[in-house]
Amino acid sequence: MPTRTTTQETPQLMHAQRLIIASNRGPVEYQLSHDGTPKPRRGAGGMVTALIDVGNQMDVTWVAMAMTEGDRIALREAQQKGELLSSPLRGQKMQLRYVVISKAAYRKHYEKISNQLLWFLQHYLIDPTQDLNTLRHIEEDWNDGYVVANRAIAEAINEEIERADSMPVVMLQDYHLYLTAGMIRQMQREKHPSVVIQQFIHIPWPDVRCWHFLPSNITHAIYSGLVGNDIIGFQTERDAHNFLEGARTLLEDAEVDFEDGSIIWQGNRTLARAYPISISVTEERRIVNSLAGKRATEKIKPLLREKNIMRVDRLEPTKNILRGFQAYDQLLETYPEFHGKVTFLAFLVPSRQSLPIYRRYSADVLHAIEEINSKYGTDEWTPIHAFCDNDRTRALAAMQFYDVLLVNPIIDGMNLVAKEGPVVNKVDGVLVLSRTAGAFHQLAKGSIPISPTDVSETVRALYRALTLLPEERKHKAALARQAVERNNLQTWLTRQFNDLNVLLDEVAGKAESAATPREALPALGDHVTASA
Repeated sequence: MPTRTTTQETPQLMHAQRLIIASNRGPVEYQLSHDGTPKPRRGAGGMVTALIDVGNQMDVTWVAMAMTEGDRIALREAQQKGELLSSPLRGQKMQLRYVVISKAAYRKHYEKISNQLLWFLQHYLIDPTQDLNTLRHIEEDWNDGYVVANRAIAEAINEEIERADSMPVVMLQDYHLYLTAGMIRQMQREKHPSVVIQQFIHIPWPDVRCWHFLPSNITHAIYSGLVGNDIIGFQTERDAHNFLEGARTLLEDAEVDFEDGSIIWQGNRTLARAYPISISVTEERRIVNSLAGKRATEKIKPLLREKNIMRVDRLEPTKNILRGFQAYDQLLETYPEFHGKVTFLAFLVPSRQSLPIYRRYSADVLHAIEEINSKYGTDEWTPIHAFCDNDRTRALAAMQFYDVLLVNPIIDGMNLVAKEGPVVNKVDGVLVLSRTAGAFHQLAKGSIPISPTDVSETVRALYRALTLLPEERKHKAALARQAVERNNLQTWLTRQFNDLNVLLDEVAGKAESAATPREALPALGDHVTASA
């Protein structure tokens, strides 16, 4: 299918004056200050960045779970005033509607089902022969946690839909809310059956056989909930295809059309589309060139050697950090000429430390770093400099200087570090990238590919990246950078809005004429295939 041309102007939704966004984590997190006052802090991530300008064009409400104690207190203070939380983001008109469920229910929803079960299943890391204790209480955690959280979000969205006469568009985000669209459809069946709902899933969608590892009722609930959407967005065409195949297998009497990527089930038509997420190129470069970025640069420079390998990752098993350090260990052992000339800067962000498996993995990674530094380090040379905190400005500033950026996840929905690095790097750095990262489809020609579980291949890739001729380094760096610049964050949002606008046009036309069954709606555009 041809790649759809896109505009870099801020996209707009036609025939809609309101937008309701829903996610597990909100765009603003409230942390308690020393005096117990909740202080807002803008959430990280491309999703917030992408939607900032949209909030200046239309009425936007963001529905999310109250995750922190600061969120809960800020919400309570607003409710006492009879108000919604207002976004503290500069220039933003966005309203925040945070939802509270019991801490026990939230833990089951977030830690047990979302992050211990769905996350690992969808990253192909579930081992059904070893994880029986994890799965033992799945039904209880599902019913008393995941279902409760999804219902709470759906009810809040339902209230927002009915808050005004104008019809909103609902945009759901990610794997925490697989049941929400179906619940909204049930609540709005009589009043607003044509409300437009779209959901974007940021993580991989595996082959249907993986879904059979879950209890059948849960798998069916996930699929039947998701086809309550009009459009489901995935990171890659492969993810979209896997979903269609799963729908054909799991939803009885579903009509699945692989050519136009549609599912008709129980009178509702759902389209599966690929929208590869990206980064704001101008924002990343602005951060690097800001005063804070320049200060971070000055602190990084003394650590640099003749050649510099870097990685930026959350500390979690899917990122495959241990194998990356094993490869570096073998590189130093095989090529002693690199001793003292190469350093590895690792920016590792602690993640989900309430879960034992994440704590164990973090400990294993730190132990591996200590062993390598002890084995090869000297008074003049530290093989690995590790930073275990969340300082995005420092990581972006450092990536200006990588000769090699190692991005070797076992599997990733996309991996935005692979896109951030090439647009801020100033030394023709080379990307070493897992074939299983979603970003590989766009960045293959601008990277050195590896199989993430093959440590020996990773060693060879690191060696090649460190020893490439300048002309080849420059060529690969340019290909990677240009691929990201052509398919940036604005492109990601524009493609979604274009498809939503086709649907909104049809809904508006239906409102002016005789009612048309939802399954008669036309297909939306071509499948998106963004290539380097």
